[in-house]
Amino acid sequence: MRPRAFIFVILALGLVAAGFVFTHHSRAAREKEIMAGFTALMTVEDLTVAEVMAYLDEHIDAVAKEKAATMILRLEEVQRANLTRWQQRYEDEELQESLRQIYGDRWSPQEIIGRAQARVTGENSSELLPELLRETIANGYKVETAEGQYFPVIDYTFYRRYHAAVPREVTAYFELMAVESEEPPAKDAALIIGWDEILRRAANQERFLRTQDAQTRGREAGDGQGNGQGNEEGDGQGAGQGDGQGDREYKSVIIQAARELFKRYLGFALYGCDNTPLFNHWTKEMDPEARQAYTEYLAQAEDGEFSAQIKAYFDVLAANDYRLTPAVDAYRKQVLAAW
Repeated sequence: MRPRAFIFVILALGLVAAGFVFTHHSRAAREKEIMAGFTALMTVEDLTVAEVMAYLDEHIDAVAKEKAATMILRLEEVQRANLTRWQQRYEDEELQESLRQIYGDRWSPQEIIGRAQARVTGENSSELLPELLRETIANGYKVETAEGQYFPVIDYTFYRRYHAAVPREVTAYFELMAVESEEPPAKDAALIIGWDEILRRAANQERFLRTQDAQTRGREAGDGQGNGQGNEEGDGQGAGQGDGQGDREYKSVIIQAARELFKRYLGFALYGCDNTPLFNHWTKEMDPEARQAYTEYLAQAEDGEFSAQIKAYFDVLAANDYRLTPAVDAYRKQVLAAW
């Protein structure tokens, strides 16, 4: 009996192993099929955000996180590509006037749609505005205002629905962008957040870039010793194995976007804006609130390239009596050009 029992155990283990291999290959085949379908979808002319979302919502849980990241970033690409078309839909002057009457102090979608719906009375009233607002939100946009005009922008809080499906660094990237869409730094060529917030956001962005750079170097070192298989979080989702090249591709996308965002904030920190300059146009003196914010930031700043650049900039400013001089201007141009 004992030899027979042993044989049964061996057979059972063999069946389990075979089932694991079959499941793994089935998942890999399914993932490959999904990604091929997504690639085909992205070739569709006049592709809408809603069409991409529908595909993602149906398939995103069946692919590895790296593949999901690729799809989500392509969704962002479609949003960017369609943004001009969406903004054109808001150019109608009658629509602009209606928005002026219902928008309020800030974007609050439920309240604004409620006010728009309340205006729809009588047989001759149009449902255009409430429907347009709902469609705008469904496509991942929100309505902002500047210089008396109303226009859609990407609402990056929209991407929170996909956080669980993508790697941590992609979630971190979308949260950086959500800060921007929730509270833009500037409007009408003027800063609308404080100097302290400018410095804080820039430090967060540079920290993100520094972290991604360190992870990329570590992965490249690992690739020299192994084959680069497996996703970095080891979650076993989808096929359970990352494509090293695909991993680098999605990382390069978020790093480039974060770098562009950081460079914008570095410009704010070094120059200010046209209507909120760091230095007085006439006296060339540094804005006193900015000087105070710089001082407080440097007193508790962490290590990092941005903090080092701001400290060096502040040293140059101190040597020039906190005034815009040729030396100060040359230094800030040099720093910005390096990015």
